[in-house]
Amino acid sequence: MRINTKFKPGDTVWIKEFNPEAKKFMPELWPIYHINIWISKDGNIDIRYYLGRNWWQGFWEDQIYATEEECQLACDQKNDEIYHRKK
Repeated sequence: MRINTKFKPGDTVWIKEFNPEAKKFMPELWPIYHINIWISKDGNIDIRYYLGRNWWQGFWEDQIYATEEECQLACDQKNDEIYHRKK
């Protein structure tokens, strides 16, 4: 079985991080420290990325971004959701 990941250890990626001072989500750059891959008996594959900040908090591929621009768009969408929810 061959498993390909979108990123590898040592890559730097962007995540959505809530900035309490700005009161909004903003892009934050982190290196990938390690990757855990789980394969279930029924063949499901879960890939979780662990960044250099909190070794116990993993991120799914759809929670990390290759570029700051991609992450900024995701942050803007998240901030819009929060803003519209408060009205």
